[in-house]
Amino acid sequence: MDRFVQSNVEEIIDPSLEVVEEIAEIMDQVAPAALVPSYQSTPWNAVNLLLDRVDIVTGGRAGSLIQFGSFLFIGGTTTILNLIILYVILNFISFPSNLAFFHNLIGSASGSELSLLANFALNDRFTFRHNPGHERSWFVRLSRFHATAIIGILLTIGIQTTLITFLHLNALIAQAIAVIIVLFYNFFFHQFFTYRRLKDADAV
Repeated sequence: MDRFVQSNVEEIIDPSLEVVEEIAEIMDQVAPAALVPSYQSTPWNAVNLLLDRVDIVTGGRAGSLIQFGSFLFIGGTTTILNLIILYVILNFISFPSNLAFFHNLIGSASGSELSLLANFALNDRFTFRHNPGHERSWFVRLSRFHATAIIGILLTIGIQTTLITFLHLNALIAQAIAVIIVLFYNFFFHQFFTYRRLKDADAV
């Protein structure tokens, strides 16, 4: 009888290896989600503590908020660069009066392309440098960035035209609304296309 009781007690106190493995597996699944921050740690403890708080409040979205803020700041900076380039070409590079259209076209295209290259260089270095797709080659990342930007420009034109045609909005207001909408498109499309995770044998 004592031996039978002792055997049962040992089974209760000393669970099988299979049960232990199941418990460990559950802990591995649950613990990292609660402990691993969504952002890349900074050298400043105070900033990390603040980001930890943001992670808790937003349900683990501090990293995404940092990326979006960086994307906005860089986008605003390169927009100013675009305008400066356009201003310089229109005011300091002479064209015949009968080529005013081409003068504006060259200024606009130059400003757009140079600011786009600056936008890519800064976002690639700071905003998306920890995204898995950053493992692609520099040229592939640049090509994807350009493709996303071109679609964004076409969307901006389409949305602005639609708002003017059907809602009879002022052109500047329509443009502002289109830019804001496309801003979100650009950010998320860069996340899920330009810098998406590489699949097996995925080079592009």
